[in-house]
Amino acid sequence: MLAGLKDSTRCKYTNPYIGRTTDLKNNTENRFPPEHCNALFSALLVHDDIHLDASLPDQIHLDYSEEQLTRCYQISWQLWNDGMDRKGLRKILRNLYLRRPFTADDQIFFKHIRAKFKHLRCAYTTFDQRHSSPRGFHRMTAVMGYLQDAIKQGREDAARWWAVALSVILTKLPYELMIMPVNHFRPSTTESFRAHVSEQINSIRLCLLKTEITSKEFHELRKIVSRQVALYDNLKILYPSLYHSSISEYLSTINGMMGGMHDTLVVKKFDGSKSYYLDAVEMPADIRRRLVAYAERFAISETLSSPA
Repeated sequence: MLAGLKDSTRCKYTNPYIGRTTDLKNNTENRFPPEHCNALFSALLVHDDIHLDASLPDQIHLDYSEEQLTRCYQISWQLWNDGMDRKGLRKILRNLYLRRPFTADDQIFFKHIRAKFKHLRCAYTTFDQRHSSPRGFHRMTAVMGYLQDAIKQGREDAARWWAVALSVILTKLPYELMIMPVNHFRPSTTESFRAHVSEQINSIRLCLLKTEITSKEFHELRKIVSRQVALYDNLKILYPSLYHSSISEYLSTINGMMGGMHDTLVVKKFDGSKSYYLDAVEMPADIRRRLVAYAERFAISETLSSPA
């Protein structure tokens, strides 16, 4: 366990089945040192780097305590909370919808804010007992993605529209209501965490049974991979080991490959050459092979850990 971190059991821990929650906003005792948050943020920025020589351990386990899972959420929340500049974000959005220059610095600022939102959404889904991101927080993160796509593709009218929508969400009252659930989360039990991740892996397996999938199905599959990347980003920072780092690099590679393909599918969606929801595409063999290997490692783990 990392030195210098205070005992997270001093949080107001919950029994998730009776609805008590951990209040992170008012919990100042269990903060992480800045270097740990900086390390996590650095990991987020390379979450889709491709490492063609990355390999997996022989088996993947899900043996983490409730305390470890809670720490993972706490550092994700602290990174997001400390790095969120609502006024700064509204300022650059105003530049967008008023057709003022959206500078390179503005783009980096937006990219970094969005990365923290995406990571916290993944963390909430994985480490909260309900395993589902809050609706308002999810929608805001999605709108940030729509805006990012519009900017990348040069669709100025769409970018202005999403900038306005995001600006409305960022006004004080809607924003405070939107972030309330992520400030009060219910720590997942070990059993619930295992069941949730196993369900995600089974979704990958079901998708791999198909020879072709739609662009939408491909996107949903990539979201599962992204959540797995976020999980191991936290684990490799808080509990550094070759085991966690190797899984992180392997998943990052899949995520990067899938991201490149999805960018192409989105372009085809908007130029009308392919229906995002109806037309089937074949998954590249390299992506499929890596996903099969990842799912199989869990199959081995489940077999070895099952009672005789």
